[in-house]
Amino acid sequence: MTVFPGWLFTVLLPIVVALAVAVFFFVRAARKARRTGDPSPVVSVTLSVSAVVAGVSVMAAVSAAIAPFLPMASVSVPTWDFWPALPEGIELEGMTAERVGGGFREAALFLDGLSTGARVCLAIGGALGWLVPGAIAALIGVACFQLLAGRAFAPVVARVTIITAVVVLVGGIAAGVLNDVGSSLAAQEALAWTSASVAGDRPGDAELLTSLWPRPAWRVDVPVWPIGAGLGLAALSAVFRYGAGLQRDTEGLV
Repeated sequence: MTVFPGWLFTVLLPIVVALAVAVFFFVRAARKARRTGDPSPVVSVTLSVSAVVAGVSVMAAVSAAIAPFLPMASVSVPTWDFWPALPEGIELEGMTAERVGGGFREAALFLDGLSTGARVCLAIGGALGWLVPGAIAALIGVACFQLLAGRAFAPVVARVTIITAVVVLVGGIAAGVLNDVGSSLAAQEALAWTSASVAGDRPGDAELLTSLWPRPAWRVDVPVWPIGAGLGLAALSAVFRYGAGLQRDTEGLV
């Protein structure tokens, strides 16, 4: 589902400008760190950028959760392969390639009157889709903050990493599935019809109707990337815990 309320552009414009400024300072800090050998400028800028990204993600998640309940919700609904048939007697010329199969499998619609179930699925799925990158940005911010404080292997980093792993694994899969379920429900509600009437008595009207109106499809895919990302973050958490243990042992020797 893709929703861009007008007010969102006004809210996000200063944040986008802030991100551009942060990227500028990040590049500048990276060059300085390369010259001096001190990584702290890069870490500081990364901390600032991650904080901005986390804030943008939270705001976008709120917008995504509200958008399906607006009077007109923008939804990308799945359909079976569809290609409209030209009325008899019409021929088109000028195409350099010939279509031999396939068709449209998705329609971007503005819908009113969606059921509560479809709206809830789209709202939760859209919000989770933004909260997952926000959680990753928050993890990067915590790691940079501890690194600047001289506590690269602080226990809090390992804890936040494993929490982020769970958020990415569960939230990423749930976001994809709920978005697909909500879109499929919206497709059934917007495109499935039970009866039709045609003025006059013309042969072939039933076939013509099916060739002009797309059929809604159920399409629910389980994303795989959250599994790999979640396992990777869980392994990274184990590395941080191991590093924290080594740091404690080293401090005990000193």
